[in-house]
Amino acid sequence: MRKLPGPEKEQSAAANRALVETAAALRQEGITVEILSGGGTGTYSLSGRFPGMTEIQAGSYLLMDTDYQKCCTDFDLSLTVLTSVLSKTEGERIVVDAGLKSLSCERGIPKVKDVPGVSIRRLTAEHGIIDINDPAVPVEVGDKIEIWVHYSDATVNPHDRICGIRDGQVEEIFRVEG
Repeated sequence: MRKLPGPEKEQSAAANRALVETAAALRQEGITVEILSGGGTGTYSLSGRFPGMTEIQAGSYLLMDTDYQKCCTDFDLSLTVLTSVLSKTEGERIVVDAGLKSLSCERGIPKVKDVPGVSIRRLTAEHGIIDINDPAVPVEVGDKIEIWVHYSDATVNPHDRICGIRDGQVEEIFRVEG
């Protein structure tokens, strides 16, 4: 569950309280208010328990990235970008075909999934430079590797589709509208 510091908890409670009080005032004037929607991925646990709230606007949990996972530890990472290894300098670096045009670094550097002994050094426009920290890394030119997205909001938009994968199989392909 997300652990918010005191000031964030207080700010979230104040915002929820203002929303509930506004809805009550509208209802007193005869205006129907059926849905009270608020919160988000970062405050879902607070807003979801607030009396009077009927809906939570938590969308990023579905595409859990490494940025949100720092504070929303009850969700598993789920969004990766599939890359191809274009080149490898033995014991030094790997270059993949995903850079800033497909992965955001806006809030931090993404991480390589399931390949211990490597770390992303930087992203250029169209390539990722990955340092080899362990010479035994079993990655070769042509291999496919996944990179955990660090900031989903800025990563999803440039893509036309997202593949929903379950148990290693593509289950559904979603069009990105926007």
